[in-house]
Amino acid sequence: MTDVTIRGIEDDVYAKFTAEAKKRDLSIGELTTIVMRALVEEIGTTNYRIGSLNALLVTRKDLESLSGPVLFYDIKTLEFADDIDWELFDRNVMSIKRSGKVLIPPSLTKFQVLTKCSAVGEVKTKN
Repeated sequence: MTDVTIRGIEDDVYAKFTAEAKKRDLSIGELTTIVMRALVEEIGTTNYRIGSLNALLVTRKDLESLSGPVLFYDIKTLEFADDIDWELFDRNVMSIKRSGKVLIPPSLTKFQVLTKCSAVGEVKTKN
């Protein structure tokens, strides 16, 4: 284990973080390790990053053309085609971050997709 001093953490963020650690019956160090490990694992397992777009339609062929999971970020309207099922989505979509609207096919549930989302404005099933 390494002892670390961290400077420059915003007071309100630290207060919420310590409250979360207490709620989970963890030390600050234990919760920090969990958060750091999750970030490192996400970065390490994401081979592709696609983002900073107004709109993107993702098809089964698109996802199958990659040799690893993809992180989608900063896309105003992200649409998944009707040919994408949960198995493919779960395996090939690492996460969706900071996107305005995510349009999904009826084969996916909103809750399934939300497990991959962070800071997304809306998840909507296409008709």
